[in-house]
Amino acid sequence: MFRSAVVLASLVLVASACGKSSSPTSPSGSGAPSAPTVTTLSVTAGSRDLQVGESTTVTATATFSNGTKGPTTVSWETDNATVATVSEAGRVTAVGPGSATIIARTPNNVVGTVLVTVSPAGPRTRFGAGSHRVGTDIAPGRYFSNPRNGCYWERVSGFGGSLSEIIANDFVGYDPAQYIVDILPSDVGFESDTDCGTWDVTPLAGSSTTIRPGVWLVGSQVPPGTYVTNASPGCYWERLRDFQHQLRSIVSNEFVSNGGRIRVTIRPGDVGFQTDGDCGTWTLESSGSSLAGVPDESGPSPAEIAVNFDRARRKKGLR
Repeated sequence: MFRSAVVLASLVLVASACGKSSSPTSPSGSGAPSAPTVTTLSVTAGSRDLQVGESTTVTATATFSNGTKGPTTVSWETDNATVATVSEAGRVTAVGPGSATIIARTPNNVVGTVLVTVSPAGPRTRFGAGSHRVGTDIAPGRYFSNPRNGCYWERVSGFGGSLSEIIANDFVGYDPAQYIVDILPSDVGFESDTDCGTWDVTPLAGSSTTIRPGVWLVGSQVPPGTYVTNASPGCYWERLRDFQHQLRSIVSNEFVSNGGRIRVTIRPGDVGFQTDGDCGTWTLESSGSSLAGVPDESGPSPAEIAVNFDRARRKKGLR
């Protein structure tokens, strides 16, 4: 009886040991896999340019420690509640003129921000993409932007979408450092796509003796004088009396079919100068200080200006 009891006890101990070894174990010091944490936070606004009383929605997209992206829980705040307030749902309301930073904060204290600008109620002097009513949504005036390649805009006499309602338009098929459009009080509307960026009444650069591709003010940005460049085929430039972008706006122009080294004399009486990407960068060769009061030299005839203008538009695919 004693031996049987010993054997039975041994069997119980073996069974107990086997049961223990078959149970899952965790390595020393480890537990369940931890949930991914937020590492960066990107904040975007439906509109960053508001008028007093308008609202827009901001959203936060997180990048997690495992590399995935998506929405996450955040708390919202603003650095200037006298300009804009923000609700727990991320709804921003414009309160007063100025700029405010909208801040999103995750529970693990990762922060993302977006800047909104609020203008007074009434016609704006700063706006982005969309269809705008002149005199109601936006004020007439001279506007500057820094668009991307692909920008398209229109000054229109109505919103019917017909070609006959286009007063002036342009497709910007290069990357200008600055672009300028005059919007007149008589215009009914102005339409602009997202590649045109933000339009504002403030020039984007000061005076320089080199001219990069774009549209420029003569005098405050481009000193009068003779400029030279090594152009590629298709280079097109204009000396301008205004920035309405119509045929009558052009003092003189040239469409360079074959490229090569070319010159242009920009005179003190010119209002603007436009040059596209195929012209490259112009460099001042001689100052225009001696040109004041001197009659303009013979340039292309009105018919030649029209031909050059038409060739430049066909290059862009415009009618």
